[in-house]
Amino acid sequence: MHILVFGASGGVGKSLVEQALTNGDEVTATVRTPEKLNLQHPSLHIRRCDAFEAADVAALFADNCHYDAVASALNTNQGIKPGNDLQRMLSNIVPQLQKHRIQRIVYCASAGVDNELEGERGQAAMEFLRHPLADHRSAIEQIQVAGLAATIVRPLGLTHDTFSGNYIEAVQGIPAGSGRIARADVAHFMLKALHNDAYIGQSVALSGV
Repeated sequence: MHILVFGASGGVGKSLVEQALTNGDEVTATVRTPEKLNLQHPSLHIRRCDAFEAADVAALFADNCHYDAVASALNTNQGIKPGNDLQRMLSNIVPQLQKHRIQRIVYCASAGVDNELEGERGQAAMEFLRHPLADHRSAIEQIQVAGLAATIVRPLGLTHDTFSGNYIEAVQGIPAGSGRIARADVAHFMLKALHNDAYIGQSVALSGV
């Protein structure tokens, strides 16, 4: 499988690139600053791309490039402030997927994006994160309106812990678990979902054990 990865220099994105290459996939990794992705592999293509720029995104699909699937590990620099970074970037990406008839996408969002966090603490967390969650929802809506074969990933608190491969999934609500998950384990699930059509149309929450 040839996977186009957006946000490849971040914690989740870089781990996804590494795991996909180990899995035998071909990867095109997009980064604003290629020097930040210090990886080399015969099946890795590193492309400079600012996803805020429509021309940059369109250039990824030139020269008869063919991708079987797309993974988004994009993030926002707005923190908890109001912003539309993710919406803007997906507004450049989604039309290219439609134009080039690429259906499969796995999009890494955040727990709370489905308004699924319960109880006082859950409601407080969603209120605190209301602006980035709203931006994720706007990005996801573009994916859904386009009719893409999507999997939405909803990780709980992200950590820099080492890869374990041991985590809990939940399609409804959130899983019972630690409430935290290593970025490498999120990447592991994203790669698994890309290779398993059973996850198409699902929104999956992830937690460490």
